Amino acid sequence: MKTRKFHKQQDFQNFWKNDPDVREHWQFETAIMSRRSKAQSFLLDGYCKVCDKPTTFLVDRLFGAQETPQGWTPNWRERLVCTHCKLINRQRAILHVIKDTIATRAANEHSISLYAMEQITPLFAWLNQHFDNVTGSEYLGEKIEGGTIIKGMRHENIEALSFADQSFDIILSNDVLEHVNLPERAVAEIYRILKPGGEFFMTVPFHPNALKTVRRAELMAGQIKHLLSPIYHGNPLSEKGSLVFNDFGWDLLEQFKAV
Repeated sequence: MKTRKFHKQQDFQNFWKNDPDVREHWQFETAIMSRRSKAQSFLLDGYCKVCDKPTTFLVDRLFGAQETPQGWTPNWRERLVCTHCKLINRQRAILHVIKDTIATRAANEHSISLYAMEQITPLFAWLNQHFDNVTGSEYLGEKIEGGTIIKGMRHENIEALSFADQSFDIILSNDVLEHVNLPERAVAEIYRILKPGGEFFMTVPFHPNALKTVRRAELMAGQIKHLLSPIYHGNPLSEKGSLVFNDFGWDLLEQFKAV
């Protein structure tokens, strides 16, 4: 998998418009969907870099598939589910990078400590099965003390983590920060509990055409104030889902640099 770094919006936009890999990617998607547009779901043959073996990937209309007069386009980020490990596209991508990072670090260090901001997901189950010294957590409520274990689940509020300074070599946040009232406070906490030379891996829904993050809601005196129409993402602990507080733009990078 190619990994590219972008520090500025313009650099990313130039890549998106001009890079031949992007054009090839869209041509491939178009060819797939031109043959499958009438199907409700279908399987694609491929190779899973998490399972490290050939597999089939489920493609369906869940989680924001785009309907058009010509058919439909899946949400590739949230679907393309490996039928072996059950992980979706973005989860496999981040695990692919983490696997390589742990292998590199393990050659020079005795033990790698990893904290994942999730615990009851297929991604955490995979981490826990394949690596030692893995800690996970879920957010269980604002009145619960950080570090409390309830029915086997650890509660953490990532704006005020209970871990000691410099606790972890690797931290993973998989589509979490958009659900945090004050992400800058969470970023500061992440930096605090990282060991010197530690690495933080994350995904967030990102708006590449936006220079500034848009606040959709805020928490004030324990009450949620909606600034825009509420959006909720899936949450295995809540039928309602998790409220989106922020639509991130390029200033997210500046928040990290400031910390």
